[in-house]
Amino acid sequence: MKKTFEKCMWEDLTIWFGLERAKKLESLSALIEVKVSKLDEMIDKQVRRLHELFLDNFWNWNEDELKMQFISPILFLIDFNDAEKYHPFSQRPLKMKIDNVELSGIVEWMLASGKQTPREPFFFLHEYKKEQGTDADPLGQLLAAMIVAQHQNKDPNKVLYGCYIVGKDWYFIVLDGKKFQTTLNYNVTELDKLYTVFAILNNIKTLI
Repeated sequence: MKKTFEKCMWEDLTIWFGLERAKKLESLSALIEVKVSKLDEMIDKQVRRLHELFLDNFWNWNEDELKMQFISPILFLIDFNDAEKYHPFSQRPLKMKIDNVELSGIVEWMLASGKQTPREPFFFLHEYKKEQGTDADPLGQLLAAMIVAQHQNKDPNKVLYGCYIVGKDWYFIVLDGKKFQTTLNYNVTELDKLYTVFAILNNIKTLI
C-alpha cells in the first residue's frame, strides 16, 4: 500500500504503525510550558506589526500568501540558522517503506542536521489554509512526515517536534516513541497567543 502524506489520516497511521494518541506527555509539556519573556524592542515592534498585518489579511490570504506574509517572517525573527547543529529546509522529499506500507511526500519546512541535504530531522512545520473537517487532515499529513523521519533517524527514540497551522490556529505536536500528543489551538489573532507561539518556537532551539 502506497500513501502520500497528503492522503494520510492520523487514525490510519495509529493502526498501521501501532501509535497511541496520548493525553499527557512530558515531552510536550517541556515544549509548551515556557515563560513568555519580554522581547527585544526591535523584535517586539516587528512582531506587533506582523500581528496587525495578520488581522487585516488572514481571511483573504491563500496558502502561499499566509506562508510568505506571516509564517516566514515569524521564522526569520526566531532565527533558526545554526550551521553547527541544524539548518532550515523547505520542500524536501521524504520516503520510507515498512512491511507493506510505503509513505512519501514533500515536507513544507523542517529543521534538520546537514547543510545541503536534511540528514537527521528535529522539527517539522506544516501549514494548511482551510479549516479542518474539509478534504484533508493536516495532523495526519504532519504526523506521516514525522513517522518517516523517526524511521530514518539514527536514534528512533529521539523526540520529534512539529507544528501545523490551520488559518489562524497553531497546533504543536510531539512524537515520542510510539506515542504522540497535540496541543489545543493557539489562536494568533490574539496578541498574547502570538507571543506564546513565539516563545514555544524559541524553546525548540533549546530542546534541540
